Amino acid sequence: MKNQSLNESIDAILPDITALRRDLHQHPELAYEEYRTAGRVVEAISGIEGLDIKTGLAGSGVVVTLGKELEGPCVALRADMDALPIEEVSGVEWASRTKGKMHACGHDGHTAMLVGAIQVLAGLRDELGGPVKFIFQPAEEGGAGAAKMCQEGVLEDPQVEAIFGLHNNLPDPNLKSGRIAYNSGPLMAGTGTFDIEVIGVGGHAAFPENCIDPLYIGAAIVDQLQGIVSRGMDPRTPAVVSVTRFHAGTAYNIIAGKSQLHGTFRALDMTVLEDLRDRIIQVAHRVAEAHGAKVEIRCEVGYPVLINHPKAEQIFLATVRESGDEDRLLQVDPILGGEDFAFFGEKVPSFFYFLPACPEDRETVPACHHPAFDFNDDLLPLGIRLHVEVARRFARLWKA
Repeated sequence: MKNQSLNESIDAILPDITALRRDLHQHPELAYEEYRTAGRVVEAISGIEGLDIKTGLAGSGVVVTLGKELEGPCVALRADMDALPIEEVSGVEWASRTKGKMHACGHDGHTAMLVGAIQVLAGLRDELGGPVKFIFQPAEEGGAGAAKMCQEGVLEDPQVEAIFGLHNNLPDPNLKSGRIAYNSGPLMAGTGTFDIEVIGVGGHAAFPENCIDPLYIGAAIVDQLQGIVSRGMDPRTPAVVSVTRFHAGTAYNIIAGKSQLHGTFRALDMTVLEDLRDRIIQVAHRVAEAHGAKVEIRCEVGYPVLINHPKAEQIFLATVRESGDEDRLLQVDPILGGEDFAFFGEKVPSFFYFLPACPEDRETVPACHHPAFDFNDDLLPLGIRLHVEVARRFARLWKA
């Protein structure tokens, strides 16, 4: 199929795909709650013959296979479905109807794109050299849905040889739409989280000498945690430690007995990430001990580093060149945002890329996780086309 006729096929479904995206935006569902979303996915493809549809993976996940009977190598395409616990203030007509929940990261758009790719590729199955597996994943936002789907065999039967995914509006909300942004090797950070409870001795605020103040000690821990990266690591090594919550006390005149700190740490190398974890634990214990307090700590590595595989990258770049989109390519620096697509990349070769979202007539748009965020529907045809182009060329390029 020539690009012109492919674009015509996409244009034909675009009104319905746009309506689906906006419907999903109006009805956001948090991690592992995406049952309505999954139902809308199945409904949108229910009239297509020859699809193998599995539901209920990792709870609310959906996996659709086109051409399961084909003998060639299987490629997977992935979309995430979950929303965030944020109150929306975008003001769009299709804003969230659920208080305290919104699609603030564009997963509604990712899901709609992949549905569109199924609809288009169903008419191109004669061009496929192997099965295509479409993965609609729950719980990307902190729930590690990709890891659970891998545990439940999503990459098997048929065995996936490589997987591709995308994300809108990254790495920079100022980047104009129409570009295809990528990086070789590490693209997004491995992540971890920590909870630190400082246990001191509370009392009256007028008599601090009789207390061991956990708020003061917690502040000292915050200060020292910042030095892990700024004074303890090679400044050429991308890493971050951020304390994002700090709670203590109940009144003006009471020194609390405990304080709680919570935060995240990130790096583009797993060895560095594990070193950050160990240093956070060490710093918290030593600062607390120096002040006569104790700490209880949970500090764990979460998502692995997302690393683009060289062979999968070659296939993607060859696809972009063959489809006439080479001028859209933009190589960017990796970012310290996390993405559980990395769990798929631990199992099979993977490639992940970005679709910047800022319209030409605007200087910027709200960033991901901002309460005024909304997915740019102008990205839908490009995302669908890239999914389709990768799928229809994959078997030939993989064998080559």
